Amino acid sequence: MQTSYLLLAILTAAFATFATRVLPFLLFDKKQKPNKWLGLFEKNMPLMIMVILVFYAIRNTNFNEYPYGISEIIGIMSALLLHVKFKNALLSIIGATLFYMLLIGVIFQ
Repeated sequence: MQTSYLLLAILTAAFATFATRVLPFLLFDKKQKPNKWLGLFEKNMPLMIMVILVFYAIRNTNFNEYPYGISEIIGIMSALLLHVKFKNALLSIIGATLFYMLLIGVIFQ
């Protein structure tokens, strides 16, 4: 690849990232009452993202062959239980990921 192509790709990505961070501050006035739809998205977006990630993670799981997706189901349930108990997204993600890695690496080889 040419250096100019790589530089252009990096600059485009940097501009897109910067624009998505700055545009909300330019478009929404702080004195104006927030839109109820925007508040709804702000409140529910983390849950929506987690649901999308769960379905993306199990998209190639074969539930008809051993281990029948048991490790994935247990991993998802452990994330859910950790989050309900501790209400900490980072703990839920890291704890469930480590538990899932243990399951597929040691128990369901």
